[in-house]
Amino acid sequence: MKNANLSRLGGFTLIELLVVVLIIGILAAMALPQYFKAVERSRMTEAVTLMDSVVKAQRRKFMQTNRYAANFEGLDVSPKGARGNFYFTKGGGHNEFVVTLHDGAFGLGFVSAIRMAPDVTNSDLQYRYTLNRYYQSDNVTCEGGNGAGQEFCADFCGIDTPVRECCNDGTSHSCPAPTNN
Repeated sequence: MKNANLSRLGGFTLIELLVVVLIIGILAAMALPQYFKAVERSRMTEAVTLMDSVVKAQRRKFMQTNRYAANFEGLDVSPKGARGNFYFTKGGGHNEFVVTLHDGAFGLGFVSAIRMAPDVTNSDLQYRYTLNRYYQSDNVTCEGGNGAGQEFCADFCGIDTPVRECCNDGTSHSCPAPTNN
């Protein structure tokens, strides 16, 4: 009898262990979506920083030659692995951005960063969105490609209601095009 009481004091019952595992599972289920959103925010920050570097390089190029570079090779700051007007942030791997230089009408070029997945349809990507920034602007347009992407863009733009397109100046429409140089 004495040994039975000692073993009861030193261990846990199956029910107690199941309750603890259940509580840990509930906490993990609540925390994981916020974790994935934080990871996506860091990816977006990386893309916005890269776009900022490209815009500054394009502005320097315009001051030197009175035109924008059509390819990354024409810039004084070019990401390693950039070919032509395309750059894949992960070198063509998984969960990357495709950063593209665009010649716009009337000399209003812009750079875009499209969130990509391994397949062309982006079917397994939770957040689908595109970032655009004119070379002569400090604002970034975020365009959501699915519901989660629209919510993510709304968070990026600082607005409450998810919309298809918003500007990081806090408006629920695309950023206005700058006036011609």
